[in-house]
Amino acid sequence: MDMPFSLPSAHALESARSWGRTQGLTLTPIGRAQGRREFLCFRPGFYVALGHVNHVEPSREVYRSGDFIKLHFRLEGESFVGQPGAVAAQTVSAMSVSTLLQPPGLAKEECFAGEVKERSVTLCCSRSFLMDELGLSGETLRGPFGTFVRGAPQQFELARFPIDAAQYDIALALLGEPQGDAFRGIYAESKAFALLHTFLTRRFDDAAPDTAGARTRERLMPVKRYIDANLHEALEMRNLAKRFGFSESHLARRFREVFGVPLFEYVGNARLTRARGLIEDGRLSIAQIALEVGYGHAANFSTAFKRQFGMTPQGARRGMRQAH
Repeated sequence: MDMPFSLPSAHALESARSWGRTQGLTLTPIGRAQGRREFLCFRPGFYVALGHVNHVEPSREVYRSGDFIKLHFRLEGESFVGQPGAVAAQTVSAMSVSTLLQPPGLAKEECFAGEVKERSVTLCCSRSFLMDELGLSGETLRGPFGTFVRGAPQQFELARFPIDAAQYDIALALLGEPQGDAFRGIYAESKAFALLHTFLTRRFDDAAPDTAGARTRERLMPVKRYIDANLHEALEMRNLAKRFGFSESHLARRFREVFGVPLFEYVGNARLTRARGLIEDGRLSIAQIALEVGYGHAANFSTAFKRQFGMTPQGARRGMRQAH
């Protein structure tokens, strides 16, 4: 199978398959990292990379660049991106969108600290795909995409933006695991186009994202990290606001602006994502997992889990055992 993907170092091929014209690869990390990276190519010059990786210890991945613009949606985890051997690296944070432009043929280096769980979606678009297949041009495109179609980049450029609620929902859907879906290629391609559309139609300022927004995000990151570390607790807006020096209304408004989802929707998603990881780990009972992620009653946990993933926790565990 001829795969037009920019694949990361330190990974091994697990499987390859096709859904019609959509070609797919699944890779697993080498070393102590756990999870997988999935690559789906829908047509020449347009593919998506899906990351579900738990970086148990510090890790480094290197990608060789083609003539693509990369649009990265980070739902969870933090990393540091730059060029191999360069002193400076830029942070890619959870609940963010970033665009990467780099001269063709140069490499990108991405580093993760230990105990970082990463979930991400990356769209890669070639210039010919954008211009010839989609009929776009430098006059119709703004922001980093406009820069890209007007000519090959001469230097490494990473721009970061807050993710919005629509982008979060679409990326989350792409990261789902539709086991045995014979129409996976159609579904994934439609979501990839929807995700691309959300970015192409967003409004950009003439300059990079404003520094006031960056400062607000910096203030809110400790709140998010506290939530992620204390999902077993009863997380109340009043207590969170008091702990981190916000009014309740200000915290609620700013959290949604910065991370693209209401605070307690984020809490619910984080709890269920953690629960799924614990189910896959297999060491705790379903009742123990419910308590570990903040559900006092297993029945409430089962209902929420099925609503999110389309199966009960017991069904997810059975599916995992059958897969192995």
